Amino acid sequence: MIQSFPFSALVGQNLMKRALLLNVIDPSIGGVLIKGERGTAKSTGVRALAGLLPTIRVVSGCPFHCDPDDIDGFCPHCRESLGSGQPIPVLERGIRLVNLPIGTTEDRLLGAIDIEKALKSGQKAFEPGLLAEAHRGILYVDEVNLLNDQIVDLFLDAAASGRNLVEREGISFSHASRFVLVGTMNPEEGDLRPQLLDRFGLSVSIEGIHTLSERVEIVKRRLSFEQNPRDFRAIWAQKDAELARNLVRAKESLPQVTFTEAILETSSRLAMAMETDGHRADIVMMKSARANAALEGRSRVSPEDLQLAARLALPHRIGKSPLRRSELSEDKLQEIMSQASSLEGAGEEWSPTHQNPPRSVSRTRACQSPIDAVTHLCKGSRTVHPDIPWHRIMAGSHRGRRFLVPAPQRGGTVHGSRIPRGGEALRDVSLMGTLRAAAPRQQNRGNGDVSPRILADDLRIRKRSRKTGLSLVMIVDSSASMRTNDRMSVTKGIIEALFQDMYLRRDKLGIITFRHTGAEVILPLSQNIRDAVDGIERLPVGGRTPLAAGLDLGIRMLTQEKRKNPETLPVMLIFSDGRPNISCFGGDPLEEALRAAEEIRRLGIQSILVDTEFNPMAVGYGYEITQRMGGTYLTMDRLHTK
Repeated sequence: MIQSFPFSALVGQNLMKRALLLNVIDPSIGGVLIKGERGTAKSTGVRALAGLLPTIRVVSGCPFHCDPDDIDGFCPHCRESLGSGQPIPVLERGIRLVNLPIGTTEDRLLGAIDIEKALKSGQKAFEPGLLAEAHRGILYVDEVNLLNDQIVDLFLDAAASGRNLVEREGISFSHASRFVLVGTMNPEEGDLRPQLLDRFGLSVSIEGIHTLSERVEIVKRRLSFEQNPRDFRAIWAQKDAELARNLVRAKESLPQVTFTEAILETSSRLAMAMETDGHRADIVMMKSARANAALEGRSRVSPEDLQLAARLALPHRIGKSPLRRSELSEDKLQEIMSQASSLEGAGEEWSPTHQNPPRSVSRTRACQSPIDAVTHLCKGSRTVHPDIPWHRIMAGSHRGRRFLVPAPQRGGTVHGSRIPRGGEALRDVSLMGTLRAAAPRQQNRGNGDVSPRILADDLRIRKRSRKTGLSLVMIVDSSASMRTNDRMSVTKGIIEALFQDMYLRRDKLGIITFRHTGAEVILPLSQNIRDAVDGIERLPVGGRTPLAAGLDLGIRMLTQEKRKNPETLPVMLIFSDGRPNISCFGGDPLEEALRAAEEIRRLGIQSILVDTEFNPMAVGYGYEITQRMGGTYLTMDRLHTK
């Protein structure tokens, strides 16, 4: 058995440890999301928590871990045993930590038909999945932002309802599935979907420790643990045991913890001040403050408990836009609480003047995304690259990946099986689907207990689909011409609308800028839109216009991405006035740009050029360059919303 690192031996990261403990005390808080860079003890801290989890009473032998004291919540098996008058055996065991791997299938998550029982008896029976194992425990999802969208939707439904409902292949089965959701992620690898982010009750952003003494202590403890895990755990066993006893005591005393009306009102004022959506922030803050008071051994919630709860429950709910970082100001938090306290002490009704200032009217023009504002296609047919199944791509109607590719040639999410079409090659046979189709027929075929007999009518093909998004490389002209008529500020307004669109669709974005004599990568292809915002804000302006260098670097970036992810849709978005004025490869600047444009068309890269030239009489070559690319030509005035 693999021994985990002791929880008490973790150096620093106190906010992360406290968030985990609060969820153990009160699972209704809704879990915790831990965000941090590589090597910051995210996974180590979650796995160390397993050694502190208290014991619970379960029905012995029940695959759904039913609570013997909750008869109304019994699974069908326990309900059947109770109805037949059989005794309900009780077992006491620790709360389990169930890991949800990134490659989990739908069958493994929800549960599926019991093939062995079906083959022997011809009867369909349910085999529990991970949601059954996680009931009354902790469901741990490492790298939660990389999880398949379909799997996320499934366990989100179970987390919201507290039940897992499976209806497939002739089976209708329902069982309780209440668990604490714990996720870890590295923000550098992409953001989390908003609907999943809000499902986490608490959120903690952690960084590596920068104090020399603490870093040295981390190394000492880790090396000591790896050298002799048993002895190292024995050293910290007493502290872990004491912490475990405190958790049990806090869990038992939680119902007796009280709070004043002032504390309750202050929590709602904080939520209003941070302009959070809905009421989940208020509720989670109060639950967390109450759990923290219980952990500290107090019978009443104090302002300090509420401040801690605000640090954990509010940051990931503050930012309403992907372009706005979710940060909670400690100074503002203190000011709001002191203001609320003074107002209440004077007996006056609190007025949220500081928290809800009047909205100022923006003088900047509203813009729309260039992807959604295509109004003109250059003459000539668009080149269709054979690797991209354009005829089978359907635009999505909801937030999430932009396109759905049904029945991809390879890969994709398996969601059931289907009967082969006439004349279809049997290249992707579903073993489980075939056995399920053949199982109820085995007794009629006179097989008995021998190996199953499979006929041609039993064969099933895997039903697959794949969601795909854009891999968009944005090439921005940051030469001296962008200073004219404040072009760069207008360009940044359009880019902001683009970022909002790409965030909702979970597309990949890379940023390239060109100026002086070359081009440079500001942001490699990534789903982390917030880093893209920072990159655009730091864009320098000045120098000449090496357009060909920017196009060439964009081609190389998209070609490399296409090799790694063949299903992606490569798109190049260029912001330029179409006036190259410096050679990049020893030839005429315009001819170099036109040759690069033809290469873009040959490779099947979809392209959009936004002409930043405001003068209609200008001699820019933006339209001609776009024509060579076979792309879409837009002028900046078409991207301003009325």
